[in-house]
Amino acid sequence: MLDCIVKFSYTQYMLTLTQASEETKEILKWGGLFLAGLFICLVILRIFLYVKDWFFPSPPPKVTVAFGQLPMQVFPQNSTNAKLTYSLNTLSGDTPNLQNQTKVFRITQFQSDLLAYARTQDMVSKIGFYSKPTALSDRAFEWSDSYNRDIKIDIITHNFAFTYPYLSDTSVLSGTNLSASQALGTAKGMLNNMELYANDIDESKTQTHSYSFNSNNKFILSTSLSNSQVVEVDFMQQDVDSLPIYYEKPNYSSMNFLVGGGGKVIGANYVHQTISEESATYPIKTAKLAYDELQKGKGYIASYFGSSSNISVRNIFLAYYMSGNTQYFLMPIFVFQGDNGFYAYVPAVTDEWISK
Repeated sequence: MLDCIVKFSYTQYMLTLTQASEETKEILKWGGLFLAGLFICLVILRIFLYVKDWFFPSPPPKVTVAFGQLPMQVFPQNSTNAKLTYSLNTLSGDTPNLQNQTKVFRITQFQSDLLAYARTQDMVSKIGFYSKPTALSDRAFEWSDSYNRDIKIDIITHNFAFTYPYLSDTSVLSGTNLSASQALGTAKGMLNNMELYANDIDESKTQTHSYSFNSNNKFILSTSLSNSQVVEVDFMQQDVDSLPIYYEKPNYSSMNFLVGGGGKVIGANYVHQTISEESATYPIKTAKLAYDELQKGKGYIASYFGSSSNISVRNIFLAYYMSGNTQYFLMPIFVFQGDNGFYAYVPAVTDEWISK
């Protein structure tokens, strides 16, 4: 009797196990079908959205133009007076399709206060200027020291020009202990001492240029650091809204230092303009329209070292322009790049939003 009961229980157990196994297989089958169906639905949805955006793209957000009409961008004199013609030699063979709007940023304007002079006096004392300065205007002052170094500085913006009589310094003329990394460290050290090393400087973009003296003791670009007496360090600001900042001369900036042999700063021109977070969107020209304006001579030729009057334009892109003079807005430009160091800038904001 007991044996029958055991056999019956075992049979029941096997039937239950088999039933559970079958149910599990059913669950897995339908669960797999559900997941496969869900995946197919998602793929179809993505294809539908892609096709929809291709044929019926969503319109871009309306521009805010919150600053109203903007001032014209002011560029220096062209680097060449030659009459140039242009041909497109981009990868596509045509002008690129770029965004139709971009941000314009307000540049911070600093106001004077009662402590501006005292702060500046403390600042220059940290690099060895202790004497009473000469007032050049109500905001510009000039300090000198016993080494005949000289610094002219705006006590509100703290932009400055620094000079040193390097021609009488044999360590400078000999170019001793000169290297690009040493020159960068020296220039950065001067700014740090003055507490002027801005947090928007992108050190990875820093440019250095080597110079030697010619027979008239004038700077000329040298072919290598080994025969150089001076290294120029140009600090660059970081990208803004994913666009690079370009200055009056490509690969140079408005924050530049000349470092000579012996690790001495022998000259500097420091103009830093602080970009605020306040922005507004503005419509911009097409690259084709900007290229047409370049062909009509409406662009600024920032750099060109060639002799041919025909320029092969190989690259066209958007950037922001930062002048060496005071400006109130950071505005976009089209940059045209070609052979032999050719760079040209064309204002990007459409003409109806530029005051004449």
